[in-house]
Amino acid sequence: MNSRPDFQPFEKEETERLRDLLPASFRPLISVVPHFGGEALLISRRKAPWQPQGTIAIDFRRWQGIPQPQRDLLFLREVGWLGNRNWLQPGFYQSLALMGGITTVAELSLQHPFSALLAGGITALSVRQIWQNLNRESAHFDADEFALRRAQFRGYTRQEAAQHLADAIEQVLKLDPTDILTALRLQRLRTIARNLASTPPSGNAWSR
Repeated sequence: MNSRPDFQPFEKEETERLRDLLPASFRPLISVVPHFGGEALLISRRKAPWQPQGTIAIDFRRWQGIPQPQRDLLFLREVGWLGNRNWLQPGFYQSLALMGGITTVAELSLQHPFSALLAGGITALSVRQIWQNLNRESAHFDADEFALRRAQFRGYTRQEAAQHLADAIEQVLKLDPTDILTALRLQRLRTIARNLASTPPSGNAWSR
């Protein structure tokens, strides 16, 4: 489905503006595309779990009605979430899964079924742990933190960034008041904004 003509100029301009928010190293890896329908405002996904390239799809009709600072922080937060969900980022369990997979293949070729079964079990447990790490609750807080840090390179103070992101995700909580994780994220962001409210900025502000 193609977007309506009256949305095309906004989509084009906003896509370019959002891409400019990305760190330079992310720009070749992340595509911004429109999506239509459904409840999700943003949908992020990798081409494959083991590939660094990913896509962030945005419902531009609803996106247009959100204040720009909130759009900036929501987008950067989604970038952080996508970046954290990298199966091949260096780590203990990634190394263990790789070694287990190689050992499984080697033992099968040598017709050692027991050793192959043992290595395969280690590989499966490592993959399971990687999956759990990628979906742990702290990964959501890490994505929020990425957005706050990156926003400071775009002219926002940490206080302002926390406030804008909190305002944006508060709407999500209104849709589902039982979402405990979102409530905890909102509480943390409100605390950051409050604690920094009386702290004078140090040094020169980043230019936009």
